[in-house]
Amino acid sequence: MLTVVLIWIYVIITTYLTGYGLLVSLVDWPVMRRKRENGREKKYDFRSNLSFVTAGVVIVTVYAQIFSLFGGVGFAANLILVLACAVIFLYFRYDIYENVFHMARALRNSRRRYVYLAVFLLMAYGTSHGIMHYDSDLYHAQAIEWIEQYGIVKGLGNLHVRLAYNSAAFPLTALYSFRFLGGQSYHVMSGFFALILSFKCVEIIDVFRRGHLVISDFARVTAMYYLFNIYDEMMAPASDYFLSCIVFYTIISWLDLYVRHERSYLPYILLSLLGIYAITIKLSASPMILLSAIPIFKLLHRKTKEKTKAFWISVLLAFVIAVPFLARNVIIAGWILYPVTFLDFFYTPWKIPKGLAEYDALEIRTFGRGYNDVAAYGHVSFSEWVPNWFGSITGLNRIMLILCIVSVFIYLAYLGYFIYVMTGKKYGKLHSHGESKIFDLSRRSMLGHADFLTIGATLIGCLLFWFFSAPLIRYGVVYVFLTPAVIIGRLFIVIYNRISEKAKRAVIKAVMAIICIWCFYKCAILVLEDVHKFNPQYLVGQQDYGEYAYSGFSLGKDVIIYYPDEGDRIGYYPFPAATHDLVGEVELIGEKITDGFRMVDSE
Repeated sequence: MLTVVLIWIYVIITTYLTGYGLLVSLVDWPVMRRKRENGREKKYDFRSNLSFVTAGVVIVTVYAQIFSLFGGVGFAANLILVLACAVIFLYFRYDIYENVFHMARALRNSRRRYVYLAVFLLMAYGTSHGIMHYDSDLYHAQAIEWIEQYGIVKGLGNLHVRLAYNSAAFPLTALYSFRFLGGQSYHVMSGFFALILSFKCVEIIDVFRRGHLVISDFARVTAMYYLFNIYDEMMAPASDYFLSCIVFYTIISWLDLYVRHERSYLPYILLSLLGIYAITIKLSASPMILLSAIPIFKLLHRKTKEKTKAFWISVLLAFVIAVPFLARNVIIAGWILYPVTFLDFFYTPWKIPKGLAEYDALEIRTFGRGYNDVAAYGHVSFSEWVPNWFGSITGLNRIMLILCIVSVFIYLAYLGYFIYVMTGKKYGKLHSHGESKIFDLSRRSMLGHADFLTIGATLIGCLLFWFFSAPLIRYGVVYVFLTPAVIIGRLFIVIYNRISEKAKRAVIKAVMAIICIWCFYKCAILVLEDVHKFNPQYLVGQQDYGEYAYSGFSLGKDVIIYYPDEGDRIGYYPFPAATHDLVGEVELIGEKITDGFRMVDSE
C-alpha cells in the first residue's frame, strides 16, 4: 500500500504539471476563448484540479506510446518526463503556487478533505492486493514487459495473438511500473483511474449544498456501484477497468457542464478528446466519437475565423492522441485496427494472416455471447444466442439490462417529441416563452434537448455496439449502467421538479440517507471480506503477478520462448512467452528478437 501511495504521488505530480501546462496554454490561446456580448474575450476557468490531472494522464499516455516506438519505456522515459515537468513548473511556478495555495486553503476550510484522504487511502489499499484478472496473467503482463524492455517489436501478435490487442493502457502502466529499479513491475494505474473516478463521485456531497438533484448525480451513483464491484480486482492492469472508469468520468463531467449551462466550447472539446482517448484504450468505446458532434456544432455554427482555427486545433489534438495508437497497431499486428480486417491499408512481412484475424474476431464475438466453441457456435442465429445469453445474466446486471431496453423507448419518445415540437404546431408556442427546452425543468437541473439527445444517442450507440459485437457483461458494464442512469434519470428529474418544495426536501433526505447507508454497508462488506485474506506485507508492497509452471522452446539462435505447462496463462516473469510451443508456426524476421516475428508460411 505504501508503495502504491508513493507511486501515485509521483503520478499526480507528473500528470498535474503536464496537464496544467497544456490546459493553461490552451486557455491562453485567443481562439480557445469565448467572446462575451460586449466583445471582450473570456478565459475558461477550470473549476477542478482534477481536470489538470486527467488531461495529464492523456498527455503522459500519448508520450509513453510515442516513446515506445523508439525503445523500452523505463528509466530514460521517466527521466525525460521529470525534466519536462521541471521546465513546466519553472515556467508556470507563480501560477502553480497560487493554484495549489487556493486548493489547500479550500480543503483546509472544508471537512471534505477528510473524505478525500479516506478515499485516497482506501483506493490505495485496494490497489495493493486483490484478484488478478485472468487476462492479466494471460497477456497483459507480457504486453507490459515487452513495452518496458523493447518498446515495440514488429509482428509481436504472431508470437502471441492476444499481444495484438493493443491498448494505450499498457504503455501508461509500463511508464509507471518502475521495473527499471530492479524490483517487481508495479501495476497501479488501473487503480489510479478508479481513484480519479472516485474523487469525481465524492462530489455527490454537493446535493446537500444545492438542495436538489441533478442528472449527473444518477451517473455518480452507478459509478460508485461499479467502483465497489471492482475494488478487489482493480489492482490488475486490465484495460476493461481503465475504459469503464474513463467513460464514467467523461459522461459525468459532460453532464455537469450541461447542468450549469456551460457556454464555452473549450471544455466540450477537451471531453471529446477524452472520448477519443477512451477508444485508444479499447475499441469497444468507438461510439464515444459521437460526443464530438456537440463541440463540432458549437465551432461550425455561426462560424468565425477564431472558431475555424479552434476546430482545426481540435482535429490536430485528436490526431496526436490517435496516431501513436494506430502506429503501434500496424507495427504489432500489421493491421491498423486489429482484429478489424476490412480496414486493410498496409502490407508488411509480419502481418497477421487475414484468416487468423477474422477467426480471432469471431472468437471474441462468440465468447462474448456465452459460447466457448467457435466452430459450433460461431454463426449461431440471433434468435438462438440472445435467450441463452440473457438467461446467463443474473442479479442487478439483468435488471439494468431490462432498464436499458426501457431507456431506449423513453429516448425514442424524447426524440419523437423533440421532432414534433421543432416541426409541429407547438414550435412557435415553445419559443414564445423564451425557452428552447422540451421539458419544464428547473434552470439549474435542466439539460438542453439537443445536448441530451446527443449524449443519449452516444450511450445507446455504445450499448448497441457492445451488444452486437461482444456482449460479455464486463466489456460493457459501463454502458449498461450509464444508459438508464442518464435517460431514466432525466425522467425522474422531470417528475421531481413538478412536486412541492416540501416533497423535494423529503426526497433529497431520503435519497441521501439511502446512499449513505448503502456506502456504509458496502464498506463494511469490503472490510469483512478482506479480514480472512489480510496480508501485512501488502501494507508496504503490492501483490505481484501470478506464477505458473512453464517450459521453453528455441526460436532462432539463442532465443528461448516460454509457454505454460498447463492452460494458457504464464504471468510476467517467464519472458518472452507464448501460449504453446510454436516451432514450425512462427519464425524470427532476423537473427535477434528485436527484429520481430512472422508466420512461417508468410512471404
